[in-house]
Amino acid sequence: MDLLRRFGKSKKKSKSEIFPAFVLLSEATLDIEDLAHRIYDDWGIEFAAEDIREGADGESPMLASMDIEGCTVAISLMAAPVPNDEAVQNAYTNWWWEDAVEVAQNHQAHILLAVLGPDDKPLKDIATLQAKLGATCLKLPQAQAMNALGTVVEPSYYISGIEIALEEDIFPILNYVFFGMYSKDEGKTFSGYTFGLETLGKQDIEILDSTQGFDETLGFMRDIASYLMDYDAVIKDGETVGFTEEQKLPVTESKGVAIPGKTLKIAF
Repeated sequence: MDLLRRFGKSKKKSKSEIFPAFVLLSEATLDIEDLAHRIYDDWGIEFAAEDIREGADGESPMLASMDIEGCTVAISLMAAPVPNDEAVQNAYTNWWWEDAVEVAQNHQAHILLAVLGPDDKPLKDIATLQAKLGATCLKLPQAQAMNALGTVVEPSYYISGIEIALEEDIFPILNYVFFGMYSKDEGKTFSGYTFGLETLGKQDIEILDSTQGFDETLGFMRDIASYLMDYDAVIKDGETVGFTEEQKLPVTESKGVAIPGKTLKIAF
C-alpha cells in the first residue's frame, strides 16, 4: 500500500490565511443569490446586495465581501474541473470513502472558496467561518465533494465536522486535518498519521504499530490534534504526552513513514 501516493509538500502560511477549498460540482451551474440565502439561513451570515455578483458576459457568479465577520471572503463558480487533475490525484488519499476517486473523476466544475482574516483574528475563528461556508456549499444539489488540504471528502463528513466543532466549541479539526489509518499485519496492530497539521503551523503526527485497537488509536490522534489547535500547544522531540497524570507517552521526531517530511511519533 503506497501511503505516500500523491501527497504534496505542504507549506506553512501566516495566521491570517486559511487555505482555499474547492467544492466539486456535477454541473457548471450556481445560483449565487440562492447560495447567499442558504448561508444566511444556516448561519445568520449576511452578504450585502453589492456582494452578490450574478455573472454576465462570461464572468462567473460570485459572492465577494471585504467584511464577513471581519474577514475577506470570496466564493465563486469555476466552470471547469479543478485544474491539473488535482482533485482526482487527491481523491486517492482518502481510503475512507470508496467513491472518492469516481466522484473526482466525474466532476464538471467547482466552487472556489477562500477566506482571509486580519492578523489579529484568531485562526480558530477564520477556520470556523470557512468551514461554515463550505458546509453550506456542500448542501447544494449539484455539490459532490470537498477538495481541500490534499484529499477529497464526502459532504456528510465535512458538514458533520463543523457541526461537531460548534457543538463542542473546538477548532474544526475534521475540516482541516486528514486522519489516515492502516495496518501492516491484518489488524493485529494499527498505525495512523495526520495530514494538514503542518499547514496549520503544527507538526504532523504518526503513531506506529499500536496494539491499542483501531478506534482507540484514531481517537487518540484526533484528541491530540484538537488539543494542539485549541490550546496552541507545541510538543517536541524528547517530551512525553498524555491526557492523565499516569499517561506519559514518549515523543520522538524523525522522518515520516506514511507522509513526507519529519513527523512526531507518539508511542501509543
